[in-house]
Parts: sequence; C-alpha cells; structure tokens
Amino acid sequence: MIKSFFSAAALSFVSLITTNVVAAQDWPKRPITLIVPWAAGGSTDTLARILQDELENQLNATVVVENRAGAGGTIGSLFVSRSKPDGYTFLLGVSGDQIIAEYLYPELNYSPSKDLAPVGLVAQESLIISARPELPAENCQDWVKMAINEDTTFGTSGVGSTGHLAGEMINRIAGTNMQAIPYKGGAPAVIDTMGERLDTVIVSPIAVTQQIRAGQLKGLATTANQRLETLPDIPTLKECGVDLDVYTWYMLVTTAGTDQEIIESMNQALNNALDNQEIQKKIRELGAEATNSTTDELTELMAMERKQWRELIETQNISREN
Repeated sequence: MIKSFFSAAALSFVSLITTNVVAAQDWPKRPITLIVPWAAGGSTDTLARILQDELENQLNATVVVENRAGAGGTIGSLFVSRSKPDGYTFLLGVSGDQIIAEYLYPELNYSPSKDLAPVGLVAQESLIISARPELPAENCQDWVKMAINEDTTFGTSGVGSTGHLAGEMINRIAGTNMQAIPYKGGAPAVIDTMGERLDTVIVSPIAVTQQIRAGQLKGLATTANQRLETLPDIPTLKECGVDLDVYTWYMLVTTAGTDQEIIESMNQALNNALDNQEIQKKIRELGAEATNSTTDELTELMAMERKQWRELIETQNISREN
C-alpha cells in the first residue's frame, strides 16, 4: 500500500514537471495582458505603452495594456495576485504599489512580497527638491541649514509617496524640521509652491523641469546619486551634505507561482526591449532612465527597499488609513 502510494505520488510529480516544461516551451500562445494599476495617461501607463510594441516583437504575441487603477495601485496589484499563474498576466508596478503599500495599508488583503513574483526592472526615476521663488536660500546648503533651524514645509503627491518618504528620510538624516503637506498628485503641490504657499516640493523631475528653467521654482537638489543630464546645475543631496539617494523604481511583476522559465523568458524579452535606443529616449523624455536587471537583481533590490521603507513607515507611524 505504502509503496503504491509513493509510486503514484512520484508519477504525479514527474507528470507535473513535464507539464510545466511543455507549458514554458510553448509560451506564449495567446495574448498577454499587461496590467497598469494607475490611471490612463500617467507616467506608468505611458511607460507600458512605450514598451507594448517592442514586447510584442520580442514575444511574437499580442500584448494588451489594461488599466485597473485605484487605492494607490493596490487594486490592480490585487487583481494580478489572484490571477491564474499561467504567464499571461503581468503588472507594470512602481515602488509605491510593490514595495511601500505592504506597510502603508494595514488592512491590505494580499502581500506584494508573497503573492507577486519579480520579473525585471524597467526604469528608475529620481526626485527633485524645488523651492518657492522667494525662499531665502540661494543653494542646497543654505536650504538644509534653514530647514534645521526653522519649521518649513514640503509638498508631495500624496501620503506615502516616494517624495513624502524621501522628505521624512531627510528629516531623520539631516535633522531638518520639514512638515509634509500631501496633495492628490504632484501638479497641485507644484502650483502651491510656485504660489509661495509651500516652501518646497519633492516630486519627479518631469513635474518641475520646465518651471525651474523658467525661474518659477528654485531647483535645490536631486535625490539621484549623480547629477541629471536634463538639469546639470542641480546638485545631489550628497553634495548638500545629506547622505541619501532615493529613486522611484518601475518594475514588471507577475502572479506568484508562475513557471520560472516563463518569468525568465519575459525578463529576456523586457531587457531586449529596453536595449532599444528609441525606447530609452522615450523613457528619458518621461524624466526616467531605462534600467534593466535580472530577476534575482530585482528581488534583491526589492528586499533592500522594503527593509528601508518599512522601518521608516513604522517609526514615523505613516499610514494611508490613519
């Protein structure tokens, strides 16, 4: 009886392995859905549509971009986490929905780290710290000193956004006293900073580049680890004496349990697409930089980012549901 049981179990296991290998070799044989957990027209959606045609060329299959927006990217992420792990549903996520959400939403009913599988990096985007035109600080060192000695404000695109967390991390590292003022998007925060209602704003470069060049905002610092080609006169935080660099990461993930050979095949297709110079140019025009990776490299990066932001969110008691 026992021998028969183990023989049957072994046969089933071999059958499962064979089925998975065949499925991976035969993939893709029908359209692939690429979920964007943010609204149409935003940077994540635009990035997905930039990649769409080249992914189709690489995979020799149709790629359908579908928006499932809401709740800080968690609605679309939940959908993918509960999809069939067959290699036909992927998600183009960002740091907010794939790294930060797990600690920002106490009642989140899925786990990005357990229910979604990393595929590959797509792009990285630093932030720009900009000031109102009349802020009495001529450079980033003056701004840091001012923010240490006085209570100042910084606008962000929302509670728990990368800009918000970057500002809180600056407070911790530099001893500044900046109060976060969250908005529903970066644009209104930029407008209020230009209108002298905020001292500073921390958002993506594309949201403030034109205003800095026009003199409507003062560009103080970038959170990148080196100066940006588009704004070469703006120093890094490290040049300002603040040992910190912060990026928003764009990444491709899929449902946990998807065959690893399929994940690796999609990773290769994604990296090939990102090697296309025209795609790199289009991504750069969004204020980001095309950035590819292996699946293991993305897994390691996400673990490091989760450790950093979890500690900050828990220490500062930051929550969307507070």
